[in-house]
Amino acid sequence: MIVGAQEGVLVTIATRNDGVDMVCADSWICHVYPILAAYVADFPEQCLVACCKENRCPKCLVAADEREDAQDSAMDDSESTKDILQRRKIGQHLPEFEENGLCSVYNPFWADMPHADIFLVFTPDLLHQVHKGVFKDHLVRWCQQIIWEEEMDAHFKAMPDYPGLYHFKKGISTVKQWTRSEHKEMQRVFIGLLTGAVPSQVLVVARSILNFSYYVQLQIHMVDSLEGLQTALSVFHTNKDVLKELSIHEHFNIPKLHQLTHDVQSITLFGAADGFNTELPEHLHIDFAKDAYHASNKWDYEEQMVLWLQCQEAVFLQGAYLDWLAQEPL
Repeated sequence: MIVGAQEGVLVTIATRNDGVDMVCADSWICHVYPILAAYVADFPEQCLVACCKENRCPKCLVAADEREDAQDSAMDDSESTKDILQRRKIGQHLPEFEENGLCSVYNPFWADMPHADIFLVFTPDLLHQVHKGVFKDHLVRWCQQIIWEEEMDAHFKAMPDYPGLYHFKKGISTVKQWTRSEHKEMQRVFIGLLTGAVPSQVLVVARSILNFSYYVQLQIHMVDSLEGLQTALSVFHTNKDVLKELSIHEHFNIPKLHQLTHDVQSITLFGAADGFNTELPEHLHIDFAKDAYHASNKWDYEEQMVLWLQCQEAVFLQGAYLDWLAQEPL
């Protein structure tokens, strides 16, 4: 469904050599020649679009069992991938198909797009990759195994109230629905509550991940900030084996952890990662899915949701029109 929708929209406008008329942000209609320059998606969708399995990297050719270290791997090549897929389609069993972890998607929507390197356009995903992925799903769980969940809750409860800081009065184990805001509030106090509760080298690991998180969120980058980003990642890989020694984690062949190695390149090419965050489209789930569903009678709800959204759009447009009329001189 995703690929079909993208084929119908992206291919139509991006493969036309004569350009297309589009409404710009200033409401003027301009004749433009759009290209696919950046693709914002979470990890499963990136793998789907890259035609690869989810145990592989959608950007580079690193082997499935070699993602543990911060090593430089050759970037995947769109022309080579298209050739492998087409030869697979006609029945040729190439070793590269399995070596590259490809899936049988023979006509990817990006195949005929000019100037588009699909493996290069994937951007860092701060919400799922950094905040929820590396920090919440990995670092927090590793530390909970060291000091136990109850003890970590006690540390969160014991943090003193301070203006501007969120106080987790009931700890974090009772939180059922996590948002980016709660992840960021945890990060602000996490090093403080770990101090004295975990070995010093584990504290170095935690600090390096949080340093990386703060660097990658910057809205403006310079050479020094990118060097700090890379240094934070290097410090993590230098000290991460302490978690193996403590029998906390057996390996670090983790897809989202490997994805961090591509962030400096992506920021250099496309600018600050904050501009490509998936938090905004994720928030639209509330407006376009959850609210619409709750407005239905929960039975044959798809048609009701579409009708409700149409009504909401009509009300919005009418309100905008009335506001415009109110500003017009009599």
